[in-house]
Amino acid sequence: MTSDAAHLVSFLSGRGAAVEGLDEATWDRIVALAKRNGVAQLLPAAWKAQGIIPPLAVSTRAGEIRIACASRNIRLFHELDIVLSALQEENISVVPLKGAWLAESAYDDIVQRTMGDVDLWIRRDDLDAARRVLGSLGYSWHSREDRPQELQDALTGETQLIKKNAPLLELHWNIFRGEWVRHTARIEERDVWNRTIAFKGEMVRQLSPEDAILHLCVHLAVNHQMSSTGLRTLLDLDRIRRRWEIDWDAVTRRAIEWRISNAVWLVLRLLDEAFGDQERLLPLWELRPSQFRRKILAGFISLRSLVEGRDVTRGPTRFLYLLALVDRFSAAYLLVFRALFPDLTWLTLRYGLKEAPGWRVGLQRLWHPMRILLRRNI
Repeated sequence: MTSDAAHLVSFLSGRGAAVEGLDEATWDRIVALAKRNGVAQLLPAAWKAQGIIPPLAVSTRAGEIRIACASRNIRLFHELDIVLSALQEENISVVPLKGAWLAESAYDDIVQRTMGDVDLWIRRDDLDAARRVLGSLGYSWHSREDRPQELQDALTGETQLIKKNAPLLELHWNIFRGEWVRHTARIEERDVWNRTIAFKGEMVRQLSPEDAILHLCVHLAVNHQMSSTGLRTLLDLDRIRRRWEIDWDAVTRRAIEWRISNAVWLVLRLLDEAFGDQERLLPLWELRPSQFRRKILAGFISLRSLVEGRDVTRGPTRFLYLLALVDRFSAAYLLVFRALFPDLTWLTLRYGLKEAPGWRVGLQRLWHPMRILLRRNI
């Protein structure tokens, strides 16, 4: 890693770092790098715990970031409490995900975990009722051109809702989402739901620790392709494993059964590299892919590239990376085939052709692979 990245990881891991001789410009770069990774608000507490005294201007800047994070999170959790109360009044069980859950359950206080939006998981049967509840609170649907709501409802399992002066709210009935998961993995989400445990009463629940680890690994490795605040996710995983007793055998077994072992191994390997594994609990050996596969994945992702923000979410690199991540060769073949020749449900809903005549759908089927080649993106 670069010196700046190495210092940042050392601060966050609690290992301490030699800071003698660092000039203020270097301190500024470290804080800026931490801010890009969504972890700068953790630096004041980390420095204090390790007896590190940065320059006053740097300490002030990090403190201001922490105060801004506190202000945003207080407003966000106030709105979240309103949403959760309204859902409970209608007897709708809900599972807060990622920051909406981690900030309270894995960190020492809600200031330490930045949040961009609010993710909530509900059962598919409660989707319409939950939308009505949120509509009564002033939320409205937000649909992107490349993600029509009909497509989301049928396959992706996500509804984005917006409200003035409130964070983006993402309502999920499917938390292991995306075409990669749909075509290559074998995850039974009903079992994941049945393993949830009480969080804020019986109606507001949380993922089991093992399922939370698997969800975060898939979300980072697959949905975000190891880009965008990946270091923050490694911190999330580190806090979870230190806060709760983890059945690592269950993590290993489910990763293999769900056909996501390469994705889980990749994230846990980086977790080990960044924050260590003194007790040798991480199932790196059990999940380790072949040497050839390891070399391929290392060409895409390293701890340095993660911290420094390499982005592989666009262009052909993204698809090559996702191909390298699959557990089975047959799944890679299916992923390529479906990228070029999507199934009828996806094709018609993605392009708004649900009621279109057969010839129009046929033309779109011919145009779709041409569109991929022209845009050089899937």
